[in-house]
Amino acid sequence: MNTRILIITLLAILTPTFAWALGEPSWVKTLPKAGNDTYYYRMTKAEGVDYEQAYTKAFSMAILESQWKIGVLVQKSEDEKSVEQALKQELNLKEQNMKISINKVCEYEQVSSNPKGGIVLYCLWQVSCYGNVKADFEDFLDCQ
Repeated sequence: MNTRILIITLLAILTPTFAWALGEPSWVKTLPKAGNDTYYYRMTKAEGVDYEQAYTKAFSMAILESQWKIGVLVQKSEDEKSVEQALKQELNLKEQNMKISINKVCEYEQVSSNPKGGIVLYCLWQVSCYGNVKADFEDFLDCQ
């Protein structure tokens, strides 16, 4: 009888811990290391009313942050609409001179805590370290 109580108590304590551990992928908190020096990993988190809006924001952030990192001047935007407009304008201006290789390898979706609803989307990207240089991306299989 004591063994049953011990097992039930352990399950009651450990089940929420396992559920938490299985919920959020490790790359959300700790970025993986790149397999070579031609690329690095970047994670973006974006919220939207639906998947498409959240993905557009996550992709926009990945591109803009990557441009800033390699030294391409990009105008910072205050609101979401101007981020999208600035991204389109900047890519149109810069695509002739600068190409940045980017590869989405994982994504994780959560329900937003916003009372209006929506989703929070986390995306893991492989990004070229240098503009106009083809990155040697490697397979990333650890999305869980």
